[in-house]
Amino acid sequence: MKKEEKLINKVKDLIKRAQLPRYLHRYGPKKFYFYQLCLGLLIKEVFRLSYRRASIFLKEFYNIDMHWTTLQKCRARLPLHIWQHLLSCTVDVDVEVAAIDGTSLQRSNPSAHYLKSIDRTYKISVPVFMNAAIDVLKRKFVAARHHTKRSSEVDDAYYFFKRAKQDIGLVVMDKAYDSEKLHRFLREQGIYSIVPVKKNWARGQYRKQLKECFDYALYWQRNIIECLFSALKRLFGNNLRCLVARTQRAEIYMRLIAYNLGARTI
Repeated sequence: MKKEEKLINKVKDLIKRAQLPRYLHRYGPKKFYFYQLCLGLLIKEVFRLSYRRASIFLKEFYNIDMHWTTLQKCRARLPLHIWQHLLSCTVDVDVEVAAIDGTSLQRSNPSAHYLKSIDRTYKISVPVFMNAAIDVLKRKFVAARHHTKRSSEVDDAYYFFKRAKQDIGLVVMDKAYDSEKLHRFLREQGIYSIVPVKKNWARGQYRKQLKECFDYALYWQRNIIECLFSALKRLFGNNLRCLVARTQRAEIYMRLIAYNLGARTI
């Protein structure tokens, strides 16, 4: 049981670094520690289990007798700032080179039999969008933002940098993040940005600098975030089981936390 013991130690260490309370609710029944709830949710995502099977897993391997509805309520009630804090605590060093990009996940994965029964000849796709920031050198996710509909990538970039707890030296992004206002904001924060300038949009001081001397060697490091998105989908699947935006967000953050903790070695 070395792998299971290693997983529970990682969760305990994460809760300790995050400096979160021992119990989730201050006035509620203190029956389970917060790390036990996180462990159950992590096991559910890593092994792609249902709530009932995750509770059986906890009972058989860790001797934690927890009803499956306890995990369900915990994931639905945890606020966003706790998920963000847990994810940021998985990256405990400053970020020298960061990359930002977006990807999409599916809300459901209907079977071929279901599509045939409703006379659909094309695949049904209901995407959920996610923008993320990663540490290129450490190969870890630093921050993420979930959307049920397509939104502005530039707004998410502001969101990441205003709430970043790590010092970032350089960031690489694609053309969707090309904005003179964003370049100026990053330079004021002491962050150098590398973004390819859109065609016929080279207006502004920083856009002209990028157009005249563009460092392709650093910009090619942006491919790392595409590799992480691919690894995330191969490990945990391309579809989300939850239908509500709040629980979808919790499911995405648990996958990112599991990946940063080393889901490949669990």
